[in-house]
Amino acid sequence: MELTDRDLSVLKLTHVFSQVASTHVTELLFGDRSHSVPDKVLGRLVRLGYLSRVGRRATGAKGGAGAFVYQLGRAGRLLLDVEGRLSPNVNNHALMIADTYLELRRAEKLGVLAVTAWEVEQRVPPSVRADLYVTLDFPQQGRSSAYFLEIDLSTEQPARIREKVAGYWRAVEASTADYFPYVVFVVRHQVRKNELTRIFRQLPEEQQDMMRVFLIGELIPELMRL
Repeated sequence: MELTDRDLSVLKLTHVFSQVASTHVTELLFGDRSHSVPDKVLGRLVRLGYLSRVGRRATGAKGGAGAFVYQLGRAGRLLLDVEGRLSPNVNNHALMIADTYLELRRAEKLGVLAVTAWEVEQRVPPSVRADLYVTLDFPQQGRSSAYFLEIDLSTEQPARIREKVAGYWRAVEASTADYFPYVVFVVRHQVRKNELTRIFRQLPEEQQDMMRVFLIGELIPELMRL
């Protein structure tokens, strides 16, 4: 069966984030259609083996069944020449990266910014990979800026956070550019924000200036002020 351009867009979006929820696909690629359309497309791509359902996303503080989560199926991996095995588990980190990207696109739709470039898992030499790199235009402010976004699920220990910051600082020292992007940790809970803020306060002053931590719900207004 021949795939449509929108089918291919679904597969490519899924590949970029490794896993996406049906809500990501619906809002990012089917904003002009009724909710029944993406459901039919996703179901057809699963039946044909281009996508695979991983499970459902937990919702709420007590969990519960949420949106279906998808990854590339065997046919999708062959079509896009993707290596590796299918994951048996929902990847909450991948989903939160997609959540963050969706927040940026929502803001773009409202006209407060424009996403001019973006990349998931961008290498930052010599030793770091940014979960999400974005360059943004802020038309109302007449400026552009770039950010390395680190998506944090509150699972990494302080030593790992300091190691990651040290990797970014090595990148600063190796860079010949006049400007180095802010490194922004995106978190879901105030407790984690407070914890990271304390860790960053203990860094050398020049490293503190590079780091920020924002709740995902405050990300857009904070980036507009940064």
